[in-house]
Amino acid sequence: MMIITTRIIDDAKFYDKPILMFFTDDNCKDCDSLYLKMQELPIFSKYIGIKVNALEYVQYTIRLTRGIIPTITILTPSLDLLAVIESKDIKFIENKLREIIDGYKNRKIRGIRLEEYIPTPIDPTPSIIYETVNRVIEGYEADSRMIEIFLTYTNIYKEYLKARNRIKLADDLARYLLEGSKEVKIDERYSGNIAMLVNYGLTDVNRLLEFIDVTNGEVFRSKRKENKGVLLDEALVGNALLSEYERTFNENYLEISMKISNYIKNNLEHEKGFRDIKVTDNITKVSYLEPISNAEASIFFSKLWNITNDNTYRDLALKGLSSALGATMDNPKVIARASIAYLKLFENIKANKYHPNIIDVRITVVKNNNCPSSMLFYDGNCYSKLEEIQPKFF
Repeated sequence: MMIITTRIIDDAKFYDKPILMFFTDDNCKDCDSLYLKMQELPIFSKYIGIKVNALEYVQYTIRLTRGIIPTITILTPSLDLLAVIESKDIKFIENKLREIIDGYKNRKIRGIRLEEYIPTPIDPTPSIIYETVNRVIEGYEADSRMIEIFLTYTNIYKEYLKARNRIKLADDLARYLLEGSKEVKIDERYSGNIAMLVNYGLTDVNRLLEFIDVTNGEVFRSKRKENKGVLLDEALVGNALLSEYERTFNENYLEISMKISNYIKNNLEHEKGFRDIKVTDNITKVSYLEPISNAEASIFFSKLWNITNDNTYRDLALKGLSSALGATMDNPKVIARASIAYLKLFENIKANKYHPNIIDVRITVVKNNNCPSSMLFYDGNCYSKLEEIQPKFF
C-alpha cells in the first residue's frame, strides 16, 4: 500500500509544501499526544503531514529513519530528504520545523536523494557458525535463531553445554528453545511473529493462513491488512509452512510455500540479493537489500531445496545468504540466520520422521530420504543416530 499517494505529492508540488512523516509505533505511549500537539502548531500548516506506523510500514522506516521512535522525516515534494528530527520535545520540534521551512523556502536547504543499499555479496564460510556460538557464550543477548545454532553446535560438541547457564536470552522464544518454557509473550498482531510460533509448533497453523493471499503468495504484514509483500514476512511465513509440512506431510502447506517462493522470485529478486519489498512508489523504488530479511529468505529457500531437490531454490538460497553476509559480518542476528542457511545448504541431513525433541538446523524432514524408517540421510549414507554423523565443514 502506498502511504505517499499521488494526491499527496500533487498537493505538495502545487502548494510547494514539504511532506512531514511522523513515525510512531504500537509501543510508543507518548507519540499520539505528541503528534496532536504538533498539529496544533501554526508552523505545522506549512507542511503536509502523514502519520506512519513504523512497524507496519517497515519499508519506509528503514529508508527514512534510523529506527528511533518517534522520528519526524521531512521530504521535498519530489521526495528528496530535507531533514530528520529525533525528539519528543515539542518546543525543540517547533523551532526545527521553522528552521527547515525557512531554509526550504529560501533555497538554503536542498533535498538529498535517497541512497540505495546494495551490499556486495560475500561467499559464505563456516566461520560464521563459530562466530555465532562465540557471541552466544560470551553474553550477547541471544534470540531464537542464535539459540538454534548453539543447540545444533552442542549436538556435535557437547562440551559447549557447560556454557548453557551463562547464556543471556533476548526473548521468550529463545527461552522456550533453551529452557522449554512455553510461556511465550509476543505481539500476535504480526504475521512474522505468528510464523515463528508455528515454526516451533507453539500455535495452530490456521492462524497463519489468515495472513496469506493463497492466489499469489502475498503475505499481509499484520492483522490490519494494510501492508503486504514484505520480504521478511514472506520468508518467515513460507518457512513456517514448511515446518508444518515436515510435521504433517500435508501437501497444501508445501504448495502455499511454493507460491510464496514464486512471489519472492518474481517480485523481489535483485541481481545481488532480494529487495525488502516490491516497488510501489518513488521511495520503495530505491533498492534496499535488508540483511536479516535476506538471511531469512535464504533459510526458507534452503529448506525448500532440501524438500523438493529443485536446485533453483538452492541458487536462490545462496543469493540471499551471500547478500546478507555482504551487508555485515558483525551483526550476531544476521550471522546466526546465515549460519542456519549455510548448514542447510552444506551440512544438510534428511530425516523421514519428525523428531519433536531434537533441535538441529541441519535436519529437514522429507517423505523419502532413501533410508529405512527413522534413519537419517547424510552425505550418501544412512545413520541411525544423529551422534554418528561427523560434519565435513565445521
